[in-house]
Order: sequence, then C-alpha cells, then structure tokens
Amino acid sequence: MPPAPAVLIHNPGAGTSHRADPSQLQAALRDAGFDAEHRPTRTPHDLGPALSGPLPGPVFIAGGDGTFRAAALHLTGRDATVGVIPLGTSNNIARTLGLTGDPVDIARAYRTATRHPFDAGRVQAPWGEDVFFEAFGCGLFADVLHAYDPTAPKSPLRAAQALLTTLPGFQAQPVPTCIDGHPSPAPPLTLLEIMNIQSTGNCLHLAPDAHPGDGLLNLIRVNGHHPDSLAAYATAMLRGQFDTLPSVQEDVAATFTLHATGQHVGQVFHVDGETRTHPGGPVHVQVWAGALHVLRPD
Repeated sequence: MPPAPAVLIHNPGAGTSHRADPSQLQAALRDAGFDAEHRPTRTPHDLGPALSGPLPGPVFIAGGDGTFRAAALHLTGRDATVGVIPLGTSNNIARTLGLTGDPVDIARAYRTATRHPFDAGRVQAPWGEDVFFEAFGCGLFADVLHAYDPTAPKSPLRAAQALLTTLPGFQAQPVPTCIDGHPSPAPPLTLLEIMNIQSTGNCLHLAPDAHPGDGLLNLIRVNGHHPDSLAAYATAMLRGQFDTLPSVQEDVAATFTLHATGQHVGQVFHVDGETRTHPGGPVHVQVWAGALHVLRPD
C-alpha cells in the first residue's frame, strides 16, 4: 500500500532535538507507512499557518511538552490525530503515553499504532479562557514557576533561584473547592493540581493513576498543615505513589470550581508551563473529553 499522508512538526529548539532531525524522522515515519510532510515552524507563531485548513492525515509532533501544547491548541476540536515523538526535557505527555526511548525508533513504531482519545481541560476564569493538556493549578509549584518566568530561556540556575526565593515566604492557603457541584472542604493547601496526565513540570509525578482518555480529571491536594517530609514526597514521586501519602488527597471528577483566597494561592495559577495572574473570583475547570486523538504504538 502507498504511504498515508501526514504532517511533521519539528521543534529544533527542544531540549533533545539533536537526537533526531526532520529528515531522519521522515525516513522513520516512511518505514512506518506515513509520507510525512515537514512543515517548518521557526517560532510558535508559525504553527497557526502550518496547521490551518484541512489536514491530510495525522500530525506528528516532534518536541517537548511545550511543543505539544503549542501545536495542540491549533488542533483541539478538529477531530485531529496526533503522534508524539519526544524530543523535550521532561516529556511528561510522552511518558504518560508510554513513549520512551530513541525518537527515531518511536517514529518507526507508529507502523502498528492505534487511535485513542486524548482529553484536555477547559478553564473559565476572571483572566479569560484557557486550555490545558498536562495540568492546571495553584500553590507552591505555580508560585515557583511564576518566579522562574517560563517565557525566558530555560536555565537551571534561574530555576534554583526561583525555588530559593519562593520557599521562605510561602504559606499554605485555603482553596474552597466544589467537585462535580459538591463542596469539598480541605485544609490550607501547599499544592492544588488538576491533572489530565500523570506528571507536570520537571517530571513531577503527582497523579500516577491519571489517564488522559478517560473523560475525567484528577484533583491532587496537599495538606499544608500536616505535610510529609520532602524526602517522602520525592521518594513517592519516583515510585509512582504520590497519591498514597498521608498529606495527599486525590479526587477524580469532570468539573471543579475553585474559590482561591489568600496572598499566595490566589495570586498565581499555572496552565501547563505558563502562568496567569488571578485577580479574584471563581475559577471553573471541566474536562474536554476527546479534545484530540493520539496514536499509540501497539
């Protein structure tokens, strides 16, 4: 059979982009049965024109989680099919989909792939509407990310400085929450994350049971008054057991309403790897079931 038409989006600035260039990926996808047209995108602004109009077939996204988000925002709600080729630093989305290893081998493995729904989260907030694919939340991680300034070039030094700047003054704050319309009391929180996939940030494995195609989102809340030790949090994330810690509460639902209060938790939210300043008022979050479809090698 002749190869099926497809599109290849490749981010040359991704954290491990040196592992595979577009011509290598095109050759591997050809082995998998796809004739992937490489549509160059030097900046995120080029993605709109590159992905506009009818798509000839699947869109293979070679890059990290930021590349996936930037491309997926142009594809949601279009019955689009995406193939992920991890070239980033954390690759949270790829890891949740079980895609690890050499990117050329992953591209070649799409020969036997099947199509699966991939959800997103929809946010209605005082600052406007947003969509997330990894996670949405407030608390310590959002504050550190905001101090780090995700719009600037990546820097381990700035990341360490953001953490050291944020931690001393951080205080757990209450975030009154409704889950599927029902109030859910909680103590003041160090962290609140609504997860679509298992990890966010720099491989923060917070929701090991999250499934991006189940039509639900996983709410993770960390008790700020009775925390576990930092060593316990780190060990639990490495073992995929974060949700079992005594200070962690997990709820699975389709809709959430947050009434953020306090100087810290109420000021900043993160939407995947971006941050938003919260001026006050309720924040509504709901799952967007089947916003996309993804290919997963069998």
